[in-house]
Amino acid sequence: MFNKKYHSVHSDFKTGITCKFAFFLGTILLIIFGFFKISSFLIGSRNSGALQPIYDFSQTTYPDSILAFSIISFFIGFILYFFHCQFAKLAKIADEIEKEEHFEDLE
Repeated sequence: MFNKKYHSVHSDFKTGITCKFAFFLGTILLIIFGFFKISSFLIGSRNSGALQPIYDFSQTTYPDSILAFSIISFFIGFILYFFHCQFAKLAKIADEIEKEEHFEDLE
């Protein structure tokens, strides 16, 4: 009825790649947040030129939401990095056990 799926200990379920992607996304979002906050500081409220929409956007809650998503992305990246390290340790332990079993079979 159900087929069992056996996963290799060397398969880390792509946690290394998704960890890097989460860190990359968090960094990009942090840069965007920094751009809006620094530009709003430099532009100021007295400007009435073409930069006024950037200042108006930076005074809304959207940049704070971008910062929140950046923090969430970094947190997910740290969790995935932890899982990646644990899968690497598991693969190392499995290799040691396999070597011991292979050595005992030769004797």
